[in-house]
Amino acid sequence: MDYLELHREPPSNITTLVLGFGGWIDAGEAASGTMRHLVRRLSASRLASIDPEEFFVFTQVRPSVRLTPRGIRDIRWPRSEFFTWRPSEGQPGLLFFRGMEPNRMWRTYVKLVLDLAEQCGVKRIVSIGALLAGLPHTRPPRVTGYSTDPEWRAQLEDWGVYRRPTYQGPTGIASTVLDAATRRGMSHVSFMGQAPHYLQGTANPAVRKALLSYVTRLLDIQLDMSRLDEAVKAFRIQCDQAVGNDPSTLAYVQQLEQEFDSEVDEEPRPLREEDLNPDQLMQDLENFLREEREGGGED
Repeated sequence: MDYLELHREPPSNITTLVLGFGGWIDAGEAASGTMRHLVRRLSASRLASIDPEEFFVFTQVRPSVRLTPRGIRDIRWPRSEFFTWRPSEGQPGLLFFRGMEPNRMWRTYVKLVLDLAEQCGVKRIVSIGALLAGLPHTRPPRVTGYSTDPEWRAQLEDWGVYRRPTYQGPTGIASTVLDAATRRGMSHVSFMGQAPHYLQGTANPAVRKALLSYVTRLLDIQLDMSRLDEAVKAFRIQCDQAVGNDPSTLAYVQQLEQEFDSEVDEEPRPLREEDLNPDQLMQDLENFLREEREGGGED
């Protein structure tokens, strides 16, 4: 496979792929954060990576420079990586894929992802995403789901989160992967979390936890989320403090609370650029949360 570097021989009996992308439909870094949490907490093993050279415009998605513990500068390029995890010998495992949304050659990129998935035996896909929505941080994050697999769809309906998609408009790499997978005979489920649009400049652990709760429940994964629980509590405290310091922001959040409590079974839609009034995004709040994140780090 061109552009694909295998780190070891792929397994042939993993039937489920879990994937999430950074960039588009990664509000609050919830989708990419969910994938990072799964890979780290399950100690998944790296299987393969895609060479970023042909798929990214590095002036748009720039590599970053980090200092190693020895003080050596290390350049980190945009990553697109596969991992595998098995709970124990003889039990079915999972294939994970995480990466940034590429800038170019999407059809080639999608083919790389699905070709390796097929080689591993994948028959169904779990896709994770998050979008900006007009809801307050003081309410539990919403998650909706859609599936082409009858068994999974029945579970989503039983949980009350199933929504048939009605959105039309610009789309992201995850949608193109699922479209191509469907034409290959693979079924899929797509989970979509919702993050408050006025917190678009910071990572949102609450939405990440909500997504993780549904993914782990669907796939029967036992995962320790105690450290994430602590991050969610700290995040809520930070938001409450910042909102409480500004009467106009507080009034806006209270308005969102009233709207949230009165809505019933409404499907989320990605907010358009014109929906995001800069005056309502509360730049002071974004700066406050960003400084907290950079100063304290995040799991």
